[in-house]
Amino acid sequence: MLPPFDEHGNLPAGIHRCTVDELVERFGTGSPERVVETQELLLFVDWARRAGLRRLIVNGSFVTATVVPNDVDLIVLPGPDYPGDQVSPSNEDILWPFLQILVAADDADLEAWALQDFGTDRDLRAKGVVEVIL
Repeated sequence: MLPPFDEHGNLPAGIHRCTVDELVERFGTGSPERVVETQELLLFVDWARRAGLRRLIVNGSFVTATVVPNDVDLIVLPGPDYPGDQVSPSNEDILWPFLQILVAADDADLEAWALQDFGTDRDLRAKGVVEVIL
């Protein structure tokens, strides 16, 4: 279960694991932008599972109390079978225009981005991120 927001509209610091259903329930409504971004994120999650991604972190204003998030920031960690039965998207493909995707080299790299680089908001207040259970 995802924790409540703090007084600034952020999740508490750390990586908070949840299912796709929990993510949609918590962050998938409230504005037309959230609905569209959630639909795109669900398409990506489906692709990620087939492609063999091992970990998926959701970050940015999408996982805050912000009514109209700008986009959905993701950190992904490919698994040993990547790209699975999927073709790796090329730079020319615009499959997910609202997603900003970073690819981590390993677990330590993913956690450094999630906890250090993305561990604060624009006002340098500590905040958390969400790991979707694939």
